[in-house]
Amino acid sequence: MPQGPSFWFDTRIYLLVAAMLLLVIVFYNKYVAVLGAILLFALYLYGRERHREQQKAISAFLDTMVHNVEEITTYALKNLPMAMVIVDADGKLKWCNSALFDWFSGDLKAGDSIIKVWPELPLDELWGEVGQIVFKAEDKHYQAIYKPLENARADNLMVFYVTDITCCEETRSECYAAMPVTAYIQIDNYDDVLQGLSDNQRADLMLEVNKTLSAWMDELDGFIKKYAEDMYLAILSRRSLDVLLKDKFEILDKVRAIKSGNKIPVTLSMGIVADEVTFGTMAERAQAGLDLALGRGGDQAAVHIAGKVQFYGGKATIVEKNTRVKARIVAQAIRESIEQADNVLVMGHVNEDFDSLGAAMGVAKMARHMNKSAHVVVSKSSMTVSKLTDLFEDYDEYKDLFISPTAAQDLITHDSLVFLVDAHRKELAAAPELLSVAERVIVIDHHRRSEGFVANPLLVYLEPSASSASELVTELLMYFDEKLDLTRLDATALYAGIVVDTKNFAVQAGVRTFDAASYLRRAGADPALVRYLFRVDFAIMKARAEIISNTEVLPGGIALAFCPANVDNAQIAAAQTADMLLALEGIRLSIVLFEMPDEGVGVSARSNGDINVHVLMEQLGGGGHQTVAGAQLKKVTIDEAKQQVIELVSNYIEESEQNESNPATRS
Repeated sequence: MPQGPSFWFDTRIYLLVAAMLLLVIVFYNKYVAVLGAILLFALYLYGRERHREQQKAISAFLDTMVHNVEEITTYALKNLPMAMVIVDADGKLKWCNSALFDWFSGDLKAGDSIIKVWPELPLDELWGEVGQIVFKAEDKHYQAIYKPLENARADNLMVFYVTDITCCEETRSECYAAMPVTAYIQIDNYDDVLQGLSDNQRADLMLEVNKTLSAWMDELDGFIKKYAEDMYLAILSRRSLDVLLKDKFEILDKVRAIKSGNKIPVTLSMGIVADEVTFGTMAERAQAGLDLALGRGGDQAAVHIAGKVQFYGGKATIVEKNTRVKARIVAQAIRESIEQADNVLVMGHVNEDFDSLGAAMGVAKMARHMNKSAHVVVSKSSMTVSKLTDLFEDYDEYKDLFISPTAAQDLITHDSLVFLVDAHRKELAAAPELLSVAERVIVIDHHRRSEGFVANPLLVYLEPSASSASELVTELLMYFDEKLDLTRLDATALYAGIVVDTKNFAVQAGVRTFDAASYLRRAGADPALVRYLFRVDFAIMKARAEIISNTEVLPGGIALAFCPANVDNAQIAAAQTADMLLALEGIRLSIVLFEMPDEGVGVSARSNGDINVHVLMEQLGGGGHQTVAGAQLKKVTIDEAKQQVIELVSNYIEESEQNESNPATRS
């Protein structure tokens, strides 16, 4: 082993010691001293020469080692399984190792753009940044670590370290596709379907339903188990759920097509959840999804994926429930809640209509009957509000009944009870800030349940089968207290709410609707006063005429119009015109757009029942009923809103026609 410079340094020290010893010997024998000096000099010369030879050997060894390291390093860089790529701002290839050429078999050469082989690589977004990205090109998956090339700012270059992770991604995709999905399924009109059937008919009907569900689950390679008369638990894979999402849950149409002896179709509600970590969370959210689907009227699936809920189905007409047991129970619960409250604040949705105000006045009547302070919170002064307040002048008990959201903030306390009627979403409330501070909130609504439900309500009375919120409140008044007497104005306001939402008892008016109307007429509701409330001024009549004059009739019986700018009470004019257009021959759906004060566009939609406008408006952020719905589009123009609505309706009609032409949905 060659020795370093330290060895020669130590050797010279030894020679120096020997020289000093020779000086001592001179005093005893100078001949021996001379001989020793000669020998010592020879040793010195020999040691120096050896040192030089060793230094040459070390230098040669280091040169060889460095050369070998450089060759190994160059070989490793060029032959790494990871591609190393240096590109300029245009994506042109400046340098790469052999891995890149091996991957693309000569399709790429120096000077070509890297986008040629990786068009999905967002080079413009990544330029000048440091990080990593996973992207797919054709059937391959890649992971790229990227950063600007140091000491090359003048040339403006970046280096990418790219790894082929196709095998890992395919394995991950397979694992993801095999992840379990939990579904709770319920026959949501079980008692109504079986009512009046013989035992044999009941057995045949349920056998057909069970066979349909079992065959459906076999096609999906899933598992289904019936654990109650009308309840099922299903387990399937994420891959199978993708199939269901693609075919829009055709199973709902298949089950609805099953005939029963009493002509009431069988409908299903489903709560489905995927992409959750624990089975406990999946079961909890699946049940919540089922409750949500039932709250929206049934005949639909609520699918919870990655924190968002999607709805499918909802085509069947909601069947009215003949029993009033729930109304009686809710009325008693509301009575107990009012007894424990300091005061009561009632509000409807923003831009109140007569249904919202009528229901609010009915609830306020319950509180006043129990000697509680009660106020109705209105969002702003409007024609609807002003017409009612004009009638308040003859009644002292209605003084200060309507208050602003600001005044309501001053009245709310720890023990206040807040009612939200004719709405169940916080953002649609007349005073959303009250719902944030109130500790006790009761919701009374007749719209299909949507996302954004009021958080942690004390009590929810949501009946999509009801014609209006005024109908629900009227039924509650029947069971609230036998001694409660409605005034003429209370009864008229509730009656007006029912009339406006049923279009004078022409839409979604069931047996219970007429029972509620009869109760209100006996309580003093005045139809002449209702006609006064519904009278419109000449400006609205002109606006209606202008809207009708620019109406377009699209294929499929779709009437689309827009309200002219700067029209007072444009929302009222649009809603009334949508009702009028629906009365025309061949019109299945009418939609009227109108400008809103806050740089947005409102949408009023009406249907004859063939098309579910609630589903359509929900996709625009709104909601409503199967035949009456609306939405508000923020920061869009009339033309942009028109384009969105046309595209939405066209897709809906196309999907409906495909379902109708598919015999599987009717067999």
